[in-house]
Amino acid sequence: MKRLRVALLALACLPVIGAGVPSSTLRVAAVTGAAGACAAPAASLPAGERAYYDHLAKRLEVKVLRCPVADATAAARALAANELDLAVLDPAAFAAVQATTRSILTVRSQGGVNRIPVVLGVKATSPVKTLADLRGKSLVFGGRTPAALSLPKLALSQRDAPAAFWGRELFAVDGDAAVSDLRANKADAMVLHAAAWQRLCFPRSPKEAPPCDDLRIIAKIRPQADRAIVVRRDIADETRYRLIGIHMPMHLENAPAFAWATSWSPNAAEFQPAEPLALVATR
Repeated sequence: MKRLRVALLALACLPVIGAGVPSSTLRVAAVTGAAGACAAPAASLPAGERAYYDHLAKRLEVKVLRCPVADATAAARALAANELDLAVLDPAAFAAVQATTRSILTVRSQGGVNRIPVVLGVKATSPVKTLADLRGKSLVFGGRTPAALSLPKLALSQRDAPAAFWGRELFAVDGDAAVSDLRANKADAMVLHAAAWQRLCFPRSPKEAPPCDDLRIIAKIRPQADRAIVVRRDIADETRYRLIGIHMPMHLENAPAFAWATSWSPNAAEFQPAEPLALVATR
């Protein structure tokens, strides 16, 4: 917990490095079914919504405006037109504005796994170049834990490679066994979560030869997020970093604000930082 507080403090205090000057106002999209002018949050708003705006205003030390929009698509258009600074978008809304906006936060549900990358690997001598080349081939998973099985299955299915894509699925005891199966030609490919790949395949010292130089990564992918907090790409870096640092501990610091801010995500546990294209199922 102490390390988490230090990390969050560092995020909140990072200086501006390159992208604009922090604004004195933060314009937040509120999906209401109808468009409206940005305005200070009214006292009549639900307590959780008001708590969220107040929390952001206090921590960022800026004026927060509530900006009614019809839906996520309208919010995306307003973000791209510099009429908003922050909105919750889904993949469909984000697709039209991904060149000018970026995801910064997603939500992890209670009992859910983190959106860590998964690594799809083959033998270095394999003719396979892309995921598509593996259709009808065999795949070995590095265990049956959520991170080793359900996470890779989700990421692969979002890239048009569900169970039916594979000729055969194998389930090794763990990552070590999956690597052994691949090397022994018991499978055409293996999939591991990134932490397992790093443990098995990164050299422990600069003098050590890469332990997996006989293997080759053909894809490193994350599960696509179903929704994310999105900002414009030209937002000041300081503001972006501080928004991440403010949201991450919100479930501990301001439960009503967190509950309202994650009402689109049933059983939400916490906010997590997200890569810019978290809403895109890249292949």
